Amino acid sequence: MLTDLRYALRQLTKSPGFSLTVLLILALGIGATTIVFTIVDSVLLRPVEYPESDRLVVVRERSMPRFPQFSVSPGNYASFASEIEAFESTYATTGRLFNLTGRGDPVRVSALAASGRYFEVLKTPPFIGRAFGPAEDAPGKGNVVVLMHAFWQRQFGGRREVVGEAITLSGQSYTVIGVMGPDFRRGSTLDLIVPMALPTDQAGQRGGHYLSMVGRLKPGATLEQANAQLAAVTARLAREFPDSNAGWDAFAITMLENNTRSARTALYLLLGAVGAMLLIACANIANLMLARATVRHREISIRAALGASRWRTVRLLLTESLLLSLAGGALGVLAARWGLDLVLAFGSDALPRAAEIALDWRAIGATTALSVVTGIAFGLAPALAGVRVNLIDALKSGARTAGDSGMRWARSALVVIEMALALILLTCAGLLMRSFVTLVHTSPGFDPSGVAVASVALPESQYDTPEKQALFVEQVLANYRAVPGARFAAASHSMPYVSNEWILSLEFEGRPAPKPGEGVSVHYFAITPDYFRAMGVPLLRGRSFTAADRKDAPRVAIVSESFVRQHFPSGEALGQRVAVGIGPQVWHEIVGIVGDIKHARVDVATMPQVYEPLAQQPFDTVTFAVRFDTPAAAAAAGSALKQGVLAVDPAQPVMLGRTLSGYVDETSARERFILGLFGVFAVLAVLLAALGIYSVIAYGVAQRRTEFGVRVALGAMPADILRLVLATGGRLLALGVLLGLAGSLAASRLLESMLFRTNARDPLVLAAVAALLGAVALVACLVPARRAARIDPMTALRAE
Repeated sequence: MLTDLRYALRQLTKSPGFSLTVLLILALGIGATTIVFTIVDSVLLRPVEYPESDRLVVVRERSMPRFPQFSVSPGNYASFASEIEAFESTYATTGRLFNLTGRGDPVRVSALAASGRYFEVLKTPPFIGRAFGPAEDAPGKGNVVVLMHAFWQRQFGGRREVVGEAITLSGQSYTVIGVMGPDFRRGSTLDLIVPMALPTDQAGQRGGHYLSMVGRLKPGATLEQANAQLAAVTARLAREFPDSNAGWDAFAITMLENNTRSARTALYLLLGAVGAMLLIACANIANLMLARATVRHREISIRAALGASRWRTVRLLLTESLLLSLAGGALGVLAARWGLDLVLAFGSDALPRAAEIALDWRAIGATTALSVVTGIAFGLAPALAGVRVNLIDALKSGARTAGDSGMRWARSALVVIEMALALILLTCAGLLMRSFVTLVHTSPGFDPSGVAVASVALPESQYDTPEKQALFVEQVLANYRAVPGARFAAASHSMPYVSNEWILSLEFEGRPAPKPGEGVSVHYFAITPDYFRAMGVPLLRGRSFTAADRKDAPRVAIVSESFVRQHFPSGEALGQRVAVGIGPQVWHEIVGIVGDIKHARVDVATMPQVYEPLAQQPFDTVTFAVRFDTPAAAAAAGSALKQGVLAVDPAQPVMLGRTLSGYVDETSARERFILGLFGVFAVLAVLLAALGIYSVIAYGVAQRRTEFGVRVALGAMPADILRLVLATGGRLLALGVLLGLAGSLAASRLLESMLFRTNARDPLVLAAVAALLGAVALVACLVPARRAARIDPMTALRAE
């Protein structure tokens, strides 16, 4: 083996051009594969980073077909926690916003409100201080807080003495009892954890669904048992509480599946794409190795004549290919370390568990195994082909042509495979591109360009009445209208693409109450008068809200076009009265109809919308929208928006994020990430396929140099030689395109769930990618064809 290694090294150093080409192709293929494998392994395969995380499950409620999965109501959570015997313990969480004051500038913080067994279920205690328990998860006893590590470092300078200190959150005093460790990841925006401490009147209600529920299975209990018990409990609840629970049931899935389901299909498709690119790279290298084996045919024949066995020769050639593959794998790991940082910088927002993605020993071990398999894959066929020789014929022939006829078909077959795989990747990239273009050019129902947003959460201790909340909003809007370049200023308690959606039930005056489980659900918004002009939502009929729609004025509502189409298909909606399910039943007269909007993504079905004046239904959490003359002015308005709030309340923090266009663009981050990687893989695959067909045609031209010289000497024109060479490449290209189109039709079906308003068998995309691949392959064939057409017959025949 050592002798074989020394000989392989000598052979590779004698052909530096060949060796470098193979190493670069390998580094490219293995590096890309390592990057995607690392992402898939970190996101989809590794357990969630909690002790015994395989026993953690997430419970979701659903009401088909309206809500395939939904949050859990507090009352139902209490029933599930006490009655599901498969659970060892459970917790529930919801999001909250606080204003941190008394420590310099006011800061808006994001909190997780958790039930008392939160830390018990996750089995992850704070690394400083202690956690809270069930005794502190009660009204009046929940004023303790556990800080997240990044927030502790950023806001408190990493001081351990902060444990035991009091901090002021939204006007109330909380005692810091612990700090979580740096490895406890619950989202980059989370700052602290507080007890949920639901008031008694909220803890038992079953109509509002806003809790996230997690359970830890008992040792030996299964997910199937938990789901069977959930089905029994929800059936009983539907009978006992038909008004709120009819038509609802619940199901449990593993925490890993819950956290990664949005990216699972896309990542597996990426893994398939990079695998196809690696196959193209292997086919390319195998082609080069076959050509090299042809040149070395005489050497192998002499070895056989001197007594070398076929296994001995195969082992020698495989040692050479394995040496190349391991060196290429080492370069691939180096390329992956750099490339992974680049990929995460580009697409971390599109990936769940992005903070956990890292190149580690698992990825390096997989790369090593992949290198060995790759070396065998591209080295075995040339090695076996190289030892199938007729010694007498081989020793009589020149080293240049001996054995070439037996390997020509293999090189051509490899090129056809490369072309087919490249076409499949190009087709997938083309379909994703078309889908992405359609996605980003589909209107969400409003115009986000030039709109800046800012959010506030008013502390209950200071803004304890609806009148105070409404006055604060009006004063801030007055300041925003005075900002230079501002055209319209408005506010809403729920902003599309920015804050959580509110889904409420609805009743119609003069119609019978809906049966349990068959109620009408709508997206609900409480807005100020200029909201539609600030957001660019068209008013279709009726009127918008005005300053006259105050708290003491008759209650009014505006509905969306789909609302009218669904609930008043043959009548006039204006003047009708509806009651939204918030607080006591109050009838609202419909005074206007506006266009439909998308609340979170344009590829999600639109739910009818109902709007109410914010002055008639104030909220303590408000998002402001200010439309400016230009997008640049909106992007630079952060300081003015902040000052507009501080001028009204110097202790009120403001959350400034992206412009509304930025929030809309963020929703397509996953599609942009997948398209980017698919596009890169497709381009590399096309380049590798072009290199493959070029090498085959160029090698064929070199082998047929004498033939072309004779043809020219007998009167053939350069154009005849050009057509002859191009015809060879054209046959390979045609066969590759035919196989690729058949494979593309099959592969595109896997993309259907990721395509938006795009046919998975779009003939325009198929024709475009076939034409593109054909053009690239034609250019690759043209270079050696032109060289063949310029052959001097005297030089060619003299060499022979």
